[in-house]
Amino acid sequence: MASRFRRSVLRKGLYFLIVFCAPLWLTAANHLQKMEMGADRLVLQFDHPIERKNIRSFVLKGSKSFRYVFDIKNCRLGTKNPTKTLRYNPPLRSIRAGQYRSNVVRVVIESSVPYALAHYPLKSDSYLIALPKGSSKGIGSVRGLFAKIGQSKRGQGSASKTPVRRADSKTSRAKKRKRAGRKAVAKSRLMKDAPPRPHRRYTVIVDPGHGGHDSGAQDPTHRYWEKRAVLAIALKLRKHLRKMGFRVVMTRSNDRFIKLHRRTRYANIKHGDIFVSVHANAVGNLRRASKVHGIETYFLSPARSARARRVAAKENSIAFKKYYQSSMNTFLKTLTRSKIILSNKLALDVQSGMLRRLRERYRGIVDGGVRPAPFWVLVGAEMPAVLVETGYITHPWEKRRLYDPAYQDRLARGIAEGIARYLINRERELE
Repeated sequence: MASRFRRSVLRKGLYFLIVFCAPLWLTAANHLQKMEMGADRLVLQFDHPIERKNIRSFVLKGSKSFRYVFDIKNCRLGTKNPTKTLRYNPPLRSIRAGQYRSNVVRVVIESSVPYALAHYPLKSDSYLIALPKGSSKGIGSVRGLFAKIGQSKRGQGSASKTPVRRADSKTSRAKKRKRAGRKAVAKSRLMKDAPPRPHRRYTVIVDPGHGGHDSGAQDPTHRYWEKRAVLAIALKLRKHLRKMGFRVVMTRSNDRFIKLHRRTRYANIKHGDIFVSVHANAVGNLRRASKVHGIETYFLSPARSARARRVAAKENSIAFKKYYQSSMNTFLKTLTRSKIILSNKLALDVQSGMLRRLRERYRGIVDGGVRPAPFWVLVGAEMPAVLVETGYITHPWEKRRLYDPAYQDRLARGIAEGIARYLINRERELE
C-alpha cells in the first residue's frame, strides 16, 4: 500500500514538472532573432543580453579555408534563416547559422584567409564578431562616429570609381562642394556623424612609456632602447589620431621622465576619453630572447597568469615601492566589472587593429593576445585605459622593426584605427 502511494506521488510530481515547468525552461532559453552586417563586423541580435561565458569559439583550419565557429549555449533560433539578408565580399566565403543542438546555436564564418578575431557582447542584447577587412558591404548601416574607418579615399563609394562627365557648370559646382567638404574633413577626417556630446571632441591621452633617466628595456648590445622606440611610435600615433579628428594630449613628447602616478592624474585633469600607454617588451634570459617576440595589449585588472605578472612587474619597477602594493590592491578592489569590460573591449580593438595593419606588409607578426595585468601606470585612470607592448626590444629582428619608421607608422595607424573602432561600438551601444 505504501509503495503504491509513493508511485502515485511520483507520477503526480513528474506530471507537475512537465506541465508547469517545461514552459519556464523554454522561455529561459535566449533566441537569436537576426544577424546584421556592419563595417567589417557581424552583429547578432538576441532576446536578452548574452554573456561571453555562454559562447564557445574555435577555429577549424583547412588547406585553403578558415572556419571560425561559435557555439552559443542556452540559445535557439528565433527565425528560420537569420543569414538570408547578409551580403559580404571576399575573403568571406559564407556565414551560416543553425540549431546545432536543442539548446545550442552554431554560427560558422568561413574565410579564405586567417584574420585577427575579436568578439564580445555589447551593452544591449547584441553580440559583436569582427570580420576580415573589406568583407562587409553594409557599411552604411552602421551609424555613429568614424563609420567609414579603414576606407581609403578611393574606396569611399562605388560611384567614385567610374568618373562621369558632366556639364562645365555642374563640374564647377561639384568642385565648390568638394572644397567645402575638404574644409570640414580637415577638422574631423572620419567623423561622419556628430559625437554624443557635440560640445567637445573625443580626447585621447597618449603615454609614451619611460623617458629621461629611465631608458626602459634595452637589447643586449644596448643599442636599442625602449624609451626611444615608443616615443617615435607615440608621435606617429598622435599624427594619425589628429587626422581622424581626435584631440590628442601627450604625457611626454620628448625625452623626459614622468612619474607613473602623475600620468593618469594628468589624463584625468585633461578629461581624457581614452588612455593608451605605449611600451616595448623584453626578455631577461638571453637564451629565450631570440625566440620570444610578438605584440600584446593589456588592461588593468588583477593578473590571472604568471606571464602577465612578470610583464607588469617589469613596467612597474621604476617607481613601484613596497608601500605602493597596498594602494594597488585597494584600487583593484574598487574596479567595477563595467570599468574592466570597457578597457577589455578597447584592448581587443587596439590589438586587432595593430595585427591587421602589420600583417598587410610584414611576416612573422605574432599575436601575443589581450591580457589583464596590474599596471601601475593605468591605476587611477577615470577612462578606458590600455597598455600596448608593441614588440620585444630584445628580439634580434623585432627590435630593428621597432626602430623602422615605416613599421612604426603602420603600428601607430593600427592603434588609432582600433581606438576609432572601439568608439564606433560604444556609440552603437548607447544608441
